[in-house]
Amino acid sequence: MTASDLTHVTADGRRVVVAAALERRGRLLAARRTRPASVAGRWELPGGKVEPGEDPAAALVRELREELAVDTAVVGRVSGPRDGDWPLDATSVLRVLRVRIERGDPDPHPAVAHDEVRWLSPREIASVDWLDADIAPAAAAAARLDTWVDFPSGAVEGEGVVTVVSPRADGRVAVVVDRTPFHPLDHGWPDQEGDTGLLAGRPVLDSLTGALDDAGRLLVDGEVDVRRGDPGRTWTVAHLLDAAHAPAVGDVVALSVDAARRTSLSRGHSACHLAALALNQATARFWSKEPPRRDSRGFPFLDQIAIQVSRIRPDAAYDAYRCGKSLRKAGFDAAAFLAERAVVADEANDLLAGWVARGAVSRIDTGGDPTLTAHRQWFCDVPGGPAVIPCGGTHVTDVALLGAVRVDYLPTAEGFEVLTTVG
Repeated sequence: MTASDLTHVTADGRRVVVAAALERRGRLLAARRTRPASVAGRWELPGGKVEPGEDPAAALVRELREELAVDTAVVGRVSGPRDGDWPLDATSVLRVLRVRIERGDPDPHPAVAHDEVRWLSPREIASVDWLDADIAPAAAAAARLDTWVDFPSGAVEGEGVVTVVSPRADGRVAVVVDRTPFHPLDHGWPDQEGDTGLLAGRPVLDSLTGALDDAGRLLVDGEVDVRRGDPGRTWTVAHLLDAAHAPAVGDVVALSVDAARRTSLSRGHSACHLAALALNQATARFWSKEPPRRDSRGFPFLDQIAIQVSRIRPDAAYDAYRCGKSLRKAGFDAAAFLAERAVVADEANDLLAGWVARGAVSRIDTGGDPTLTAHRQWFCDVPGGPAVIPCGGTHVTDVALLGAVRVDYLPTAEGFEVLTTVG
């Protein structure tokens, strides 16, 4: 008998049953059984038996296609206490695999084995009557959902359930909760600093992006070795506290962000985006070809095409741009722009003054996704807009609140930098 013939059983001969921790927008799918009669009306993680010689992941994809009419991809595992599996009975184990819908209708349709499906948030997991064997796996699967964040709405207070407490080498501890108002530093594009504040009345020294792997290890900031949003990881906000102030897993804690610091960073971020729009518009005449892309207002998107570094500071921002050979080949006359940069800066500052004086609603759209990895966009109703820029940061609600925004363009060895100030 070959190894492939044994994929439907464990090393100690137990039959493998696969179940899906099917995730979407921070929610877990539960399915209500219709048969057999002894379990009808109770809820489970959907799945089924692995056939002899069948790969467990392939078996789960097949079962979900047959039972719920969805095409899925397995992205990880929810490890259990028996060599990574969950005990079912004396002869079988449950293997719970993390799954994402790959294509097709994002809302599964129950077939013969189920009569209803529900997407449950982490705090709704206990709201259905799970099969006994699925209670613990479902709770563990819920703990692998991406953190829900409230900072896109401007929230600075909230309440969370502690899910991870991870000691750090520097003597601090990283605390993860299921839901938080804290904005973390992004490990891939660290433009806006992480929020500080209080967790359970204790100082949060920093907040960083974290990622949980299938072994349950919390990787933070520079330790994260994949791009933000990789479905193989659980994406979290890591609140850094002094180790002496660590809460316990399961604690319900109050969270409050340093509102004054958040406000000053939000002003800096909104001003940075306005400066990018002004840069695009004021430099449009330096393009001799159709640009590689245009912004939402129709101007050549120099900001996104050439930007190398962006740093949001309290009531300010710093951006660095590269004007290399590829930009020149694309049709941008960097030499002419730099020669006229003082005039261009005056044009940009006139635009900024007009926009701030007029006022314009500013908001972040999450597309209905409450998690840290949502594809968020900044919308602002400036003239000729709306302005739309992908953004993971925080912002003011109206650009009139900025009072004034000014930019200065300075040449560098590689191109130029933009210094943006507020007020």
